[in-house]
Amino acid sequence: MIMPAIVLLRLRPLRAVDAAATVPTVTIALLRSLSIFCALPVPELEGLAQNTSDVFVRAGELIVGQGEVGDRYFAIADGTVEVLRDNVCQNTLCRGDGFGELALIDEVPRTATVRAVTDTTLVAIERTPFLVAITGHAPTRDRVEQVAGERRPTEPA
Repeated sequence: MIMPAIVLLRLRPLRAVDAAATVPTVTIALLRSLSIFCALPVPELEGLAQNTSDVFVRAGELIVGQGEVGDRYFAIADGTVEVLRDNVCQNTLCRGDGFGELALIDEVPRTATVRAVTDTTLVAIERTPFLVAITGHAPTRDRVEQVAGERRPTEPA
C-alpha cells in the first residue's frame, strides 16, 4: 500500500516536468527530411533542433555572400533560394534542402552566394551544434562529407 502511494506522489511532479518540456516537432521533422541528418539518432536530432533559430528572408535578399565567413548551416523550411557562384546561378533549392555546410566543415569562406527567390523561412544551426551533431555520429559525418564533396567547387583545369 505504501509503494503505490509513493509512486502516485512522485507522478504529479514528473508529469509537470514532462508537460513543460517543449520539443520542436516541426523543426525535427524538417531536419529529419534533410539527407545529411536522416540517419542521426532521435536524441541527437532533438538536441540539434533545440539549438536552432528561425530566420525570415524576403524575396531578393541575400542570405549569405560568397567569400563571407560562414557561421551557420541553413535548412529551408519554406520558400526558394538560388545558389550563385561568381554571379552565375548554380542551383535552386527549396523546402527540405539545406546549405552552408562547406564553410563549417572545411573552415573556409562561403563558396557561393545564396539569395531568396521567394519569401523564405530558414532554420539556422550555429557552427558548434552543427559540428557536434555530425562528428558524434559516423553515418551522419559520412553523409555530410559526401554532400560536401558534391558541392565543393572544382578548380579549372
